[in-house]
Amino acid sequence: MGGVQRHLPVAGVAGLAVGLLAVSAAHHATEIEHINHVSGPLSAFVVDSVPAVALLAAGYWLHTADLETDRRWLVATWSAVGGTLFATITFLTIAVREFEGRSVAEPVFPMLVYTGVGALAGFVAGVFYVRARRDAERASHASDAFAFVNDVLRHDIRNSLGIVRGQAELLATRTDDESVESRTETIREQTNEALDRVENATTIANTITDDATLEPVDLTAFAETAADRVADAYRVTVRTDFPESAHVWANDALQTVVDNLVENAAEHNDADDPWVEVAVEPVDDTVHLEVRDNGPGVDPAVLADADGGLDLVHTLVAHYDGNVRVTDNEPRGTVFVVDLPRANTA
Repeated sequence: MGGVQRHLPVAGVAGLAVGLLAVSAAHHATEIEHINHVSGPLSAFVVDSVPAVALLAAGYWLHTADLETDRRWLVATWSAVGGTLFATITFLTIAVREFEGRSVAEPVFPMLVYTGVGALAGFVAGVFYVRARRDAERASHASDAFAFVNDVLRHDIRNSLGIVRGQAELLATRTDDESVESRTETIREQTNEALDRVENATTIANTITDDATLEPVDLTAFAETAADRVADAYRVTVRTDFPESAHVWANDALQTVVDNLVENAAEHNDADDPWVEVAVEPVDDTVHLEVRDNGPGVDPAVLADADGGLDLVHTLVAHYDGNVRVTDNEPRGTVFVVDLPRANTA
């Protein structure tokens, strides 16, 4: 029964096409008898047949398309409505002319043509509609699944990190070894940092999906946090140049942008005397974040692919209506410059 239901809308579209062809053939055959001339009615039949044959092809496509039964019915309904609408408009146009005393020599011919065109236009519109609705449903399901996985992972990771932090704190209270205490302090700091990033995951996701609300945030504060983290975690010299504040239109996910750039500059720095410079500079309607290092530079292939953290940086900055520029540092290293819209907090 389900298979029959699935093919009924296809039969409806094909039946409409065959009906148009049959009416057209009968009408033009009658014309040939009346005027005893073949070329004119035959030419008109060819014109009538084009939309009807195209509708037959559309019915075959509907038969092979990967669409559920209800979506097939929607396409068939749109096709029927389109044909009916065009036929009604054409009929009313002819009726108005007749009422005004202006006779139409061949009213059936335009009725057949426009009915077929309308049915075909309705079919195409129906296909676009069901595809758009299916894509919207898939996007909604994907968004729901993404939100669910995000919530589960945040919950589980947060719990695991909380256990690690608790064990580190317990170990610190049960030892007098300064080396162990130093390491447990590092564990606590890194755990707290990881917990902050887990909490920031939702903001990042919302920003990428355009669900986040942008507001004035202080880029200087984010840059200071990133610089302090890198100075504590890596054996590099970190130099900074920050104004007292520099507000931009963004949200808390901006911390991830700054962290990725500053940590990348420190992590891959293989210089004998490695250093990283982080600067924030407001200029007119823009605020520049500059991260400069004396490392080995960034492989052009990596920049072209915008892999990993750099991909996230580019994506978030684009959602902030900003841009990222990369140049070589002289004589060695890389310079990343992020331009963000300045927010006036006065």
